[in-house]
Amino acid sequence: MIHRITVSDELLAYLNEHRVYFTPFGNCKVQGRFRPTDQLVFPSNGRIEPYSNYINGSFLFSMGSFSFTRSVFPINTIIGRYCSIGARVSVMGVDHPISRFTTANITYDRHAITNAQFFKDHPEIENFQVNNQEPKNALSATIGNDVWIGEDVTIARGVTIGDGAILASKALVTKDVPPYAIVGGVPAKIIRFRFPQNAIDRLVQLKWWNYEVQSILSASADIPIEEFVEMVENAVERGNAKPYEPKVVDESVLAPFFK
Repeated sequence: MIHRITVSDELLAYLNEHRVYFTPFGNCKVQGRFRPTDQLVFPSNGRIEPYSNYINGSFLFSMGSFSFTRSVFPINTIIGRYCSIGARVSVMGVDHPISRFTTANITYDRHAITNAQFFKDHPEIENFQVNNQEPKNALSATIGNDVWIGEDVTIARGVTIGDGAILASKALVTKDVPPYAIVGGVPAKIIRFRFPQNAIDRLVQLKWWNYEVQSILSASADIPIEEFVEMVENAVERGNAKPYEPKVVDESVLAPFFK
């Protein structure tokens, strides 16, 4: 189920209290980022963590803490924590059945308005079998944690972007991207990896973004990756790294604004 919520200063202030933002700087108000007639679109299974930022569009797809996006994604997209997403990133449409007599959606989507009306207008073919199963890649892309996506990237539906990956500007991503891979090109290929394999293996196991950042941060953001991993591993072993379990914005939180 999809909820459409009319934008108001009250709603934006409410989301601001939950640390969900819509502009890079300052508070967002109607007549600025939005118009009074605009609506935010939220899926019934959506989950938005605090300190997330939707800089463009009105689709509130699921997104984790400390992530921001300048692009609009399909409503069923899932974006992890600590992601940085540039402008004009897009997700492809679903695959069409190339082995059937036509690739048009008349053979697999009886609910599309054109097809629904056609079958209503022509009851003589009501027995025509339409396979209403969603194509195998009907799901949007799944974007992991600590992912950086440059501008003008195109991602195929159903693709998973691994934790720590980087997608170079203008890349065409048609396959899953491994954790901490840097990919680019058309179609996208692995250019290199961010860190040595040993460090990547430890990062994948550690999943540092699942801990409160204030309990694992060092005095410097430029700490070498090996030292960072060892520091967090030690904090976890000693019980000093606290699991990050923020209060999320979900259907129940937004219910007061549903009509």
